[in-house]
Parts: sequence; C-alpha cells; structure tokens
Amino acid sequence: SGEGTMKGIAAILIFSIVAVYADEDFSGEGTMKGIAAILIFSIVAVYADEDFSGEGTMKCYGDMSISMKDNATGKLNCRPAWGSPSAPPQGIVADAVDGSHWVTVDDKGYGDCTGDIYYVYGDLNLGYCDRIQVDDGKQTRLFCGYAECVGYMNIHCSMLSGCHGA
Repeated sequence: SGEGTMKGIAAILIFSIVAVYADEDFSGEGTMKGIAAILIFSIVAVYADEDFSGEGTMKCYGDMSISMKDNATGKLNCRPAWGSPSAPPQGIVADAVDGSHWVTVDDKGYGDCTGDIYYVYGDLNLGYCDRIQVDDGKQTRLFCGYAECVGYMNIHCSMLSGCHGA
C-alpha cells in the first residue's frame, strides 16, 4: 500500500541522516555523500506514486465506466481526465475504513471500487463535464458523471505532493 511505501522511504531517509551524523569530523567526503543521499531520497519521496487498496467510500467526479451486477452492486472504474487550466477539475475523493483520506485531481490518479454503487449522468451543475471532446480515434465506454461506491477500493495516485491525508 501507499502507507508501506512511504514508511519505507521515511526509514531510508532516517537511515541516511543517521549515517551523515555518524561521521565525526563532518568535513570529509562521506559527509557530502550522505547529504547527497538525503537530497536524492527526499526527491524520490516527493515524486513517489501512492497506492491504496481496502474498504471504504469512493466518490468519482468525472469520466468513468460502471458495470452493474444487479440494481445496487457492481464495479466502478473511475478515470478522471484533464481538461484545461480553466476547467473545473475532475477527480476522486475517498475515505477508507482505516481513517485515511485520499484525493486525486484530473489525470493524476485513477481508481476502481467494487460494492454498492449510486451514480448519475452529468456533473451536478459543477462544470467538470464541460470539456472540449477531441476524437482521438479510440472508442471508450466512459461517460462523465458522479458516482459513489461503498466497498473495496483500489486507488492509484501520481500527484507530485501525494494524495493521501490523515
């Protein structure tokens, strides 16, 4: 999960700091290498993707597909898209039963959820479906709308600052 990845990066960062301060004279080549290692691991931590899998509630605002098993349950496949700098964003807002909170914006994340689904076509008058549609030659079964799923979620985030909050 994303939490495990972030804990691993934090452990490496802490280890690097300890290694720098273990060098007693603070003037040698080892100190410079240690500082370089800290900077590299800090950059990796900022650009790291995050993933989450688990139970919770996921809300999708934007492009999606839905496969219903019956009148209330099915699978939501949320694929928010980027429009333009002035377009209202599409995205995912999710709350996991472990207390974690996840938010993705535009094409910097995606997710799916299997469980109880409620959905509507359109953008709830918020404007996130009003985007210029370009025919890229690929036929998809995506539509723009709002959906909420209570069930098992898989979320992927590629935002620079991360998507996971407490």
